Amino acid sequence: MNLLELDLKNRRRAHRVNRAVRVTALDRQAHRSQSVALNVSSSGARMVFTHSCPESFTVELDAQTRVLARPVWKRPLDRSMIVGVRFEFRSERERRQVISFLQRLAA
Repeated sequence: MNLLELDLKNRRRAHRVNRAVRVTALDRQAHRSQSVALNVSSSGARMVFTHSCPESFTVELDAQTRVLARPVWKRPLDRSMIVGVRFEFRSERERRQVISFLQRLAA
């Protein structure tokens, strides 16, 4: 799979902000790892991992925005893994924080 294919395969219906942003992934043991979100929407993100991707983890989009994420697909790319994740909101507040993050990112 090449970068052009990654751009062309867009099956989700939620509006996305197509901007690479550094994020932090925290697994269940609170181990932190840096990642890049290639795009983010109100329902999920497309992320790059240089290591294995946990089955569920918390994505820290910025200092104010954390949300539970679960992988829905994975594709190898060179020495990395492109992972599509779905957000699982534990509260309405979390959902609003992601929307606020998207607004700041798109501004």
